[in-house]
Amino acid sequence: MIRKPPLMMWIAFLAWLVQSAVLFAQNNHNHVVPDTAGFQWTIRPASDPPDSIPPPLRVVENRAFQVGEKLEYIIRYGRIVAGNSSLSIPEMVYFNGHPSLKIVSRAWSNKFFSKFYKVDDYSESIVDMRGIFSWRFEKHLREGSYKKDLIAIHDQVNHLAYIDSSDTLNIPPFVHDILSAMFYIRTLELAPGDTIFLDNQDNGKVYPLKIVIHRREKVKVKAGKFDCLVAEPFLRTPALFKQKGRIVVFLSDDQYKIPVLMNTYIYVKGFSLGAVVSELERYSGLPPRKE
Repeated sequence: MIRKPPLMMWIAFLAWLVQSAVLFAQNNHNHVVPDTAGFQWTIRPASDPPDSIPPPLRVVENRAFQVGEKLEYIIRYGRIVAGNSSLSIPEMVYFNGHPSLKIVSRAWSNKFFSKFYKVDDYSESIVDMRGIFSWRFEKHLREGSYKKDLIAIHDQVNHLAYIDSSDTLNIPPFVHDILSAMFYIRTLELAPGDTIFLDNQDNGKVYPLKIVIHRREKVKVKAGKFDCLVAEPFLRTPALFKQKGRIVVFLSDDQYKIPVLMNTYIYVKGFSLGAVVSELERYSGLPPRKE
């Protein structure tokens, strides 16, 4: 088994903020793909809506994000800048007729760090616009010699997931991928003492995701000063937690719940190797502020 080096393994995770690069070309034609079990899914661009819209499976109020949002981050280890990451919502699409958001996450190492360990990752989630859950998740990871490509389709009607059109597993209602989980949390009213439980599908298995809101704290990053909620996610996913560590995320304490800062504390065999820091550099495309 090939084990990924600890530093960039954690950079690649960067919890809700990262995972991606190398945008694979896509076009505006309808995309229809049958899997080996006969399940069909269709993605249509916003410019070609279906004749009818299915009723929503659930409705979640969303004042936190919209099409056009883009969050950009600097990734550093101590004083060393290792790379950058971004989260964006480039477009709205229809997944089997359901209005959905395409959420794209990217992460890449800078020129200097790439000489030692190149990271070039891309992840994409199709998230139901009305219910904020995952319909489809795709990731293409390039980290040193490590490569991983995966596509998961979540049949939220029949509660089945199709992994790379070959494996099928049962899933709980409204299961998430790691990106849809983060965006769902952004829609919630949060306060210190809250604990949120979600189901997350990753690499063909369903894992429980627990998020604890610890306290309020003011932070200063490249993008400015923010009043934040300090959150700590716990995700029992072997692919993400091969080595013990701790992740602390600072979410803006407003309607947007922007991930402003994330500290990933790395431990190997009980020894602390410090923290990988993902810091918000700039943001744009947020919805109008509502009182």
